[in-house]
Amino acid sequence: MADESGQTQADSAEMSLFDHLTELRTRILYSALATALCASVAFMFTEPLFSLLVDPFSAGFSGRDLIGTGPADAIFLRFKVACFAGLIFALPVIFTQVWLFVAPGLLPHEKRMALPFIFTTTLLFALGLLFCYELILPPTFEFFASQYEVLGVTPQIRVTEHISIMMQLLLAFGISFELPVLAFLLGRFGVITHQSLIRAFRYAVVIIFIVAAVLTPPDPISQLLMAGPLIALYGISIVVVRYTHRREIQKEGSTEAAPSTTAG
Repeated sequence: MADESGQTQADSAEMSLFDHLTELRTRILYSALATALCASVAFMFTEPLFSLLVDPFSAGFSGRDLIGTGPADAIFLRFKVACFAGLIFALPVIFTQVWLFVAPGLLPHEKRMALPFIFTTTLLFALGLLFCYELILPPTFEFFASQYEVLGVTPQIRVTEHISIMMQLLLAFGISFELPVLAFLLGRFGVITHQSLIRAFRYAVVIIFIVAAVLTPPDPISQLLMAGPLIALYGISIVVVRYTHRREIQKEGSTEAAPSTTAG
């Protein structure tokens, strides 16, 4: 076991920068091909997908319709929605490529976690999308509509701007929900510990609010609704890294105890 682990680490260390870049290019290529294939299929279903993206607007801006301002807006929107859906549907393949890229730096027993990693990352991203769609978008668009009412202005919202905001928010929440997985990987590679995460908590809160302000529209509701889950996910990440570190210590202790038991 020790020889196998040492061999794995030696093989990883022997990979040059060029090898890593070549491997990264391969994984990006496979991810792009999977996304393009899924987008091609999704293009045939752009009408129901578009309706899903428009529903939050219809609920918030009751009685108002989105408008198009260019002759090619419709076809460009279909391509945009198809590419967005293709990216979402290709996530299991993309996360598989991510795992294959980091796997050479893992120990043999860690490489067996491929399926849990792919399942967990896909599930967390889907939960982020669902959380955003069901809990964030409705109050956000209601807030937007209320501001028009305060000013006494009749809204004429461009459909391209609405779809851009929808995709921005959905992707932001999907990616942010991957924080525990990212913390798990960084903890495995020894980059972070749960103590370092605890010490950096106050700074993390500040960064989280900055990220929420950048990734969300300029309204306090959506920013707060994004910052809250991110802070909770940061706390979950601390627990995940601590649990991971504890298991590693237990494994090392049992490995060291085995030879002495045999000798006795």
